[in-house]
Amino acid sequence: MERRRIDDYEPGPVPSPRPLDRFGFVKQERSSSPERVIKSRSAIEFEREERRVRKWRKMIGVGGSDWKHYVRRKPHVVKRRIRKGIPDCLRGLVWQLISGSRDLLLMNPGVYEQLVIYETSASELDIIRDISRTFPSHVFFQQRHGPGQRSLYNVLKAYSVYDRDVGYVQGMGFLAGLLLLYMSEEDAFWLMVALLKGAVHAPMEGLYQVGLPLVQQYLFQIDHLVREYLPKLGEHFTQEMINPSMYASQWFITVFSYSFPFHLALRIWDVFLFEGVKIVFKVGLALLKYCHDDLVKLPFEKLIHALRNFPEDAMDPDTLLPMAYSIKVSRRLEELKHEYEKENGKLVEGEEFDRKLKQP
Repeated sequence: MERRRIDDYEPGPVPSPRPLDRFGFVKQERSSSPERVIKSRSAIEFEREERRVRKWRKMIGVGGSDWKHYVRRKPHVVKRRIRKGIPDCLRGLVWQLISGSRDLLLMNPGVYEQLVIYETSASELDIIRDISRTFPSHVFFQQRHGPGQRSLYNVLKAYSVYDRDVGYVQGMGFLAGLLLLYMSEEDAFWLMVALLKGAVHAPMEGLYQVGLPLVQQYLFQIDHLVREYLPKLGEHFTQEMINPSMYASQWFITVFSYSFPFHLALRIWDVFLFEGVKIVFKVGLALLKYCHDDLVKLPFEKLIHALRNFPEDAMDPDTLLPMAYSIKVSRRLEELKHEYEKENGKLVEGEEFDRKLKQP
């Protein structure tokens, strides 16, 4: 059967206009409290935001020309400002600067176009099948085979060709989709490369390789952290036979972009791109801590539901993120990583030993 590309499909009808939130998502029946707060902003708050944008523009320079110099001179100022949230109008540019993707783009002119136009991918049909499941309530991705879905297809297809060992996995669509809301196709592609190949922080590609090896490591680490930081909840999880794969896998695979409120996901991504994956652990622990007293009372079925549907007040960035920042995990994460590698290495060696014993 002849393989069809997304360019072979005609765009579907444009969805009927519906009220959108400030990020472009279709509004739910009841407005969330963060949106109401934003609408009621006073002139004083608006002026404060304008001053913040001016500070950021001065910090990064024209097109990011001053960024590296400023980070070297005042890293603590940069960290503090990023934790407070990058201004939305500058988010795309700053994400490229802090991830190292801008440098990758400049070093590889024409590569993205080559991957999109001239290469074929074994994952093309899988990508087309999954595209409509990525941010289906966002106006940019709603039209079937429309501009948003085509851009998403191009980025995912290009990456699946660029790194054939990883290819394409469904969770990657949420990374690419989030990036496309703030930058061009080519910029989004190189930011994915920077993340998965480790331009600044540890490579993420293990989240999507066969067997999801990095997911397994992260689940091992979060399991131990919950038992150590929240022992009562950890014991309750054991009694109810709850393991981290039941609630935390998507935290890591999509970096909270799958099911978290978008305004919170963006704030987490600001920090994630600058500080690395430790913020995912910190936010996860902060959420569990915030909801601790309710979670320890719930039986299995209700506990699973609660862990996948946190209350609205727990999702307020101005409450949750300061809690997350106060949790110190760097040293313990490193220790648990070595512990996991040691156990995993022993397991592999044991399997190899058993295999040799069985040989005639």
